[in-house]
Order: sequence, then structure tokens, then C-alpha cells
Amino acid sequence: MLKVWRTREGESGRAGGAFQFERLTVKVTRWRVVLAAVGVGTYALALIVMAPSEIVVPRSSNGERQAVGTVWAGERALPGGFAAGWTLEPLSSLVNLSVAERLALRGPDTALTGQALVRPGRVLVRDLEGTASLRLLNAFAPGLPFACSPVVRVDVARLSVRGAPEGVGGLTTTPGDCAPTGGGAATPIPALDGAVTADGAATSVTVTRAGSGEAVMRARVEADGGLTASVEAGGVGLLPGIGAPVSIETSL
Repeated sequence: MLKVWRTREGESGRAGGAFQFERLTVKVTRWRVVLAAVGVGTYALALIVMAPSEIVVPRSSNGERQAVGTVWAGERALPGGFAAGWTLEPLSSLVNLSVAERLALRGPDTALTGQALVRPGRVLVRDLEGTASLRLLNAFAPGLPFACSPVVRVDVARLSVRGAPEGVGGLTTTPGDCAPTGGGAATPIPALDGAVTADGAATSVTVTRAGSGEAVMRARVEADGGLTASVEAGGVGLLPGIGAPVSIETSL
């Protein structure tokens, strides 16, 4: 039993306007506890999702804001005139038992959307489609020693970044060039094709020369987020400073 106090007006025979206390007993049931918990949880969730986006994207070292909006729906500015936006999708989150977010990238020659499903040990990107400039790579990795001009057309149904491997889809690029960021002659880049696949061990992205099928680059993402990326023989000479096949290993 949960006991609370309430007041009532004085009854006849008592001083006018006086108040007295009486004990009110409220029975605590399972459903009342559940409803109270839902109410408190909903209030706490509302406080979190409506909080400023600076909670997840802090200000820069000089105090400038890097994002606008809220945790629920916001956008972050990226170098080169690009921006990355997100919107939480509560219904999809419940259906997929994951945190579901609608993602959007925009900027020069870029209009790319998709959905990310995130839960412990699992990150899956679905329905990734649209176009993106390869200069977007420099927005996410400003330290790259080159910048490339081709535009990529993306149509990927599923791409696992962490967790059980999944990969379905493809991409194509327009011809263009890659130039050293510090200045120098640009290298012509032919049109390329890409395929996203998966096996029992990893999710793979393979990029080939359009028409010939000669491998240019490969990337493999393992279940624990380990990434192996390589420039194949067909990609030698396309990227400034890459004069031989090379492979790197890192983690996402």
C-alpha cells in the first residue's frame, strides 16, 4: 500500500475555512507500476532526444558550433561545403530492435541518403542511394594527400559495418581526375564499377575498371569492425603517390 495525505475543507461545526487532513490509501498494482515507469521513461527519453545536438557533436576547439538541431534531428557541417544530417526513427527502432537513424549527406555533387541500424556489436547501413562526390573523402579525412573529382552513383541495399557480414549492392563512378592536395599534376581516372558483397567472414567492396573488370581497389570489413583496404595492380598510378600495390589494416 502507498499512503499519501490530502486536505479537505472543514466540516460543519468546525471553524470556517479550516482544513483537516485525512489518510488516503492507494493500492499499488503491477499495472500502475508499469504505467508509472512508462511515464517516467517517456519523459526522460523526451529530455534526451530534444537535447541540443552539441551533446553528440561538441563545439570545436575554438568554441564554434559544429552542428545544429537536436539529438532527435540535426545536421553537422563538414569541410568543403558538405553536411551530414540525421533523424531518429522510433517506429523502425522498435521493429528492428535497434536505434534506427535516417542519414543524409549533401553538398557539391552530393545527395546521398540511407538508414543506419545500431545496437551493441552491430552497425548495418540499409537503402544507401544517391550520388556523392569523391571529394567527400577529404571532408571525412582531411589528411588525405590527394583529392578526386569523380562523382559516384550509389545503390546499396545492405552494408554491414560491424557484426554479421551483409553486403548487397553496387556503385559506378564518372571519369575524372585525382590531384595532390599540395599542388601538382592531376592523374586521369577512368569510369569505375563497384560491387558490395559478403561471405561468412567479411563484407567486401570491390572496385574495378568499367568495361575491363580489372580490379582497382578492394576493402573487407570483418565482424569486429576490422578493415583491410588495398590498391590492386589495376589501381597503380591512378592515385598520386601510389606506385605499387599496397594494403593497409585498420579498424572502424
